[in-house]
Amino acid sequence: MEKNLNSDITYLKGVGPKRAETLKKLGINTVGDMLGYYPRAYADLSKTVPISEIADGQQVCVRAALITDVSEKRTGIGGKLTVYSFLASDGKDTMKITLFNRKYAAEKLVKGQEYVFYGKGEAIGFFKTVKNPVIEPVQNAAVYPVYPLSASVTQKMLRACVRSALDGFSSEIKETLPEKILEKYGLYPLKEAYEKIHFPANAEEAKNARRRFVVEELLEFILGLSVLKRKNRKRVSAPLEGNVDMSVFYRALPYELTGAQKRVINECISDMKRPAAMARLVQGDVGSGKTAVAAAAMYYAAKCGRQSAMMAPTEVLATQHYQSLSPLFEKLGVKAALLTGSCGAAERRKIREEIENGETDVLIGTHAIIQKDVSFCNLSLVIVDEQHRFGVNQRSLLGEKGENPHTLIMSATPIPRTMALILYGDLDVSVIDELPAGRQKISSFVVNSSAHERMYAYLREEVLKGRQAYVVCPLIEENDESEMLSVVEFSEELAEKYLRYINIAYLHGKMPSKEKDDVLSRFASGEISVLVSTTVIEVGINVPNATVMIIENAEKFGLSQLHQLRGRVGRGKQKSWCFLVTDMQGATLSRLENFCKTTDGFEISRQDLELRGPGDLFGARQHGLAGLKLASLADMPSVSDAQNIAAEITAKKEWYTLPEYSAVAASVVRLFGKTTVT
Repeated sequence: MEKNLNSDITYLKGVGPKRAETLKKLGINTVGDMLGYYPRAYADLSKTVPISEIADGQQVCVRAALITDVSEKRTGIGGKLTVYSFLASDGKDTMKITLFNRKYAAEKLVKGQEYVFYGKGEAIGFFKTVKNPVIEPVQNAAVYPVYPLSASVTQKMLRACVRSALDGFSSEIKETLPEKILEKYGLYPLKEAYEKIHFPANAEEAKNARRRFVVEELLEFILGLSVLKRKNRKRVSAPLEGNVDMSVFYRALPYELTGAQKRVINECISDMKRPAAMARLVQGDVGSGKTAVAAAAMYYAAKCGRQSAMMAPTEVLATQHYQSLSPLFEKLGVKAALLTGSCGAAERRKIREEIENGETDVLIGTHAIIQKDVSFCNLSLVIVDEQHRFGVNQRSLLGEKGENPHTLIMSATPIPRTMALILYGDLDVSVIDELPAGRQKISSFVVNSSAHERMYAYLREEVLKGRQAYVVCPLIEENDESEMLSVVEFSEELAEKYLRYINIAYLHGKMPSKEKDDVLSRFASGEISVLVSTTVIEVGINVPNATVMIIENAEKFGLSQLHQLRGRVGRGKQKSWCFLVTDMQGATLSRLENFCKTTDGFEISRQDLELRGPGDLFGARQHGLAGLKLASLADMPSVSDAQNIAAEITAKKEWYTLPEYSAVAASVVRLFGKTTVT
């Protein structure tokens, strides 16, 4: 086999079949994957601080000697979590070091010997702790890459594998950007960038290497979106023109629409009247009424004699949409149907037939809508709800069910308009910037873990009044990175300690879809009183009877995530509450306290972007494109450079045919799946 960056990972020196299987769990299958597995941080082990300067929640590097033996303790369900701990001293002060499931590292430590410890510090009064740090003997102190890990993979192993890839395959690293662009924008050549992002001599080298990859990633993203926008503009679609009296729709609603909702509805209808296919993103804050806008667009299409399809990411959300919209549509003479994976064979056959012969005007469903056996009579409008849960390919598959149908995409994550125009450069953007009258204000508070008893006593009172509640934990189960209680374990503790005889259930992303949907359905129906969950309940879940949201270890979430979670309550007529539980102090505590002072999702997302970058704003890969590994849109100079380079490239006629841009064009095709640049 020819040696190149697509060679299997076993081509690397020191990587046999067993180690290859371990690396594949991290998504590292080829030599190229290994080079592209970037560090998440750097530990400059040459710059240490005394133990006395350890600050709560801050990354620190401390030089200290072991003054106790390493103790071992098993904990968690089934004893799956092994905790190793010991004390270390810098000669003046003492700190505790804790390791999780790191037997190999613990066994190498020698009492009395000096080490450098790099990790996140905790400070409670004079007591200092560093949990799960990078540990190196003093003589090895240097700048080290810190990679994301999973079980059985160590930092040392990854560093060795990357070194092997760089040494053995350097000649296979081919430059992807023209030399003129590298020089003009001060970007490292690709080989140098790979070397210095993994093994920088100092922080400046790491920063410059990262910038090279960030600019290139954003360039590919922006070029891809420009291709999509150009294609959208060329897509000829049947204009939906008819003498439709929208006041009939407005009068049928049990509430008054806001001015912002009506403005966005008019923007959608204006788009659909044109022969070019609509490609519009509607974004709005939690509870701003995006579903009503979608309903109006589907009503308009139906009255023009055309079909609509609305796709939601979960069966529960699709069912909620159907249950809320079908009575309205029935009143208006519009026939709606629901198609999900749970539909029986006979029911599915009937729904398919009625869609195909045009009896059904509106089809609401999950991924089941885009299956090959589903055909429409005259699909002219497709709506994708919670768009960040779907990739570009899934959106395009829905679009292929009709002849260039108009497309409306809805996002529940409010983001600043300038950023939306970058992220969704292929779409026109509408913003619903008003909340409906009567939307309940949610009182939010930051509390520490000492308030557990009083807080859960209050939750119990609410449940006994007939209300429901959410409790959110950041982790699914015990792992080697944290001692935080898992969702499963925490729900058991609540049932035994604070909420005895209360009907509790848990929910997490690793549960089978059918099981998740069953739990959510039982919670929505009131059968379950308290739902202990990860962030899978972040968007779309609408249970008006839920009045309490408790978020444990709140410091682990981005502000926009917290805002989405808070938005699960306050949906009914009853007063609602949100409690953020954290024992952190300093800047972390201030960040959460500031969050409690505002309910403006756009302002919260702006703060979140400044603090954490878009990866946390949208969640891992939630933009539906897997190509952005490093790029942070908070780094506006890189965004600006990428936009300028893209403008230079696209100014050249049929740029994608020019040899100097062949690598960039190929990356755009890979990034956007089936989308081509021609």
